[in-house]
Amino acid sequence: MNIFAGVARGTIASLDLSDAYLKDTRIIGHSASTIDDLRLTLLQAETGRLSPSRSVAAVGSLGAARDGLEAVLDTTFAGKVVIFPQINEMPLTALPDLKDTLPTVYAKLKDGREWTVEAEQEFLRLMLP
Repeated sequence: MNIFAGVARGTIASLDLSDAYLKDTRIIGHSASTIDDLRLTLLQAETGRLSPSRSVAAVGSLGAARDGLEAVLDTTFAGKVVIFPQINEMPLTALPDLKDTLPTVYAKLKDGREWTVEAEQEFLRLMLP
């Protein structure tokens, strides 16, 4: 399911997130960018001029989804909240706080603040049931 309804910021909607875990359903939102904007973004990511991983600010388990949605609404983080429905229980955690909670994941962040493929692999190694 890809959610974009052109509604005003702050609009509240109820979402049953159980299918994200039970049926491997994904729910994402997008900016409604033009195809040309998307092509430019993809080109910049492919050439290294843009690092999409820099947008990840916090991670958590499905149990942290509500906190993640509230953090987005309250603009708690200057970036994206990524919820991993398949992992063991984990509260919403800002990337810098991984230094204390998951130090081996933190060690694989770029400059201690940027999500990387290696950090995600270590995160999943530790957090998958």
